[in-house]
Amino acid sequence: MRGCLQFLAGVVAVLFMITAVIALIFTNFFAVVADREILKDSLANLDQLVVEAVPAFVAQTLKEQATARGLTSIELDEAILQQSIETLLPPGWIEAQTDTAVDAVYDMLESGDLDNAELEIDTSPLLDRLRGAPGLEVVGIIVNSLPLCTEPINPAELLNGENTIPTCMPPGIPKEQVIQEAHTRLVQSIDSNPQLSSEFGVVRVPLFSAEQQAQNEGLVQVRDQLLRLRQAFSLAQRWGWLLWLLPAACLLLIALLAVRSWSEWGHWWGWPLLGTAVFIFIVTWLFPTIMQLVLRQFSTDAATVADPLRQTAVQVVTAVTDTWRSRVYVQTAVMLAAGTLFVLLGFFTKNKQQQVA
Repeated sequence: MRGCLQFLAGVVAVLFMITAVIALIFTNFFAVVADREILKDSLANLDQLVVEAVPAFVAQTLKEQATARGLTSIELDEAILQQSIETLLPPGWIEAQTDTAVDAVYDMLESGDLDNAELEIDTSPLLDRLRGAPGLEVVGIIVNSLPLCTEPINPAELLNGENTIPTCMPPGIPKEQVIQEAHTRLVQSIDSNPQLSSEFGVVRVPLFSAEQQAQNEGLVQVRDQLLRLRQAFSLAQRWGWLLWLLPAACLLLIALLAVRSWSEWGHWWGWPLLGTAVFIFIVTWLFPTIMQLVLRQFSTDAATVADPLRQTAVQVVTAVTDTWRSRVYVQTAVMLAAGTLFVLLGFFTKNKQQQVA
């Protein structure tokens, strides 16, 4: 009978290790993903990615326009344009808008009100700089890189209502005149935009309005996926702590089945705790290597960001996994210490019992 009870206790000890690993991994994962501040911190250098990506995007756009019109290739000095973009962007503006966007997404997921969700962007600091010298400098860099027009063009049509910046430079017209006129047209288009001027530069972008969903079937699918995601994380936040009840119940069951002395209590609880802690340490130690193998195909050279969105995604995943590892390490260390104390208790009390006997 005693041997049968100990065998059952051994099975329960294995079950404890499995449930403890699951609880430790998933409760910390849900806690990290639900923390919006972690996501904000991982996007703290998004302004640098924008500064690096915008010149490449502008150069590619101008090149495609020139190719479509049969013009010579445009040689845009991306390094100089980068410096101008840095001057154009207000300090901390992108970080502030990113924080607002993250808060909007988390508020939307927590409330579940996707139909009325909207993204609020304060463009007034950026628009003020576009109206001033930084905006004029950026326009100048783009205009100076334009090729000469290969066909005669009416100077009056150079900048019409649709084109804020021309696609080519007609000969005989001073570039300074074109730069000033293009910048003036840019400022006029900003000031005449009701979406920008109605609320002093604050733009409200609906995320899942009825009109958008009617026009975009893919948006409806994204909305449904977000609702399922919200339900899953709401369930995890509310009831995730119940995962710890299973390993706790296993320890209590082990005590009922096999523990008959202080020494047995120390060994029957200590070794499962130690084994679980060591296993989790190994898994957590190997986790970065596994993530590097998975993310290697998505990584890009930081000096030439070909896909800033992809690099941002890798950055967010890395921040989440690093925070998750730190939390797991702390809790695993507590488990390791508890297991060590229980094992020492088992050996110490066993020696005392043998001495008494």
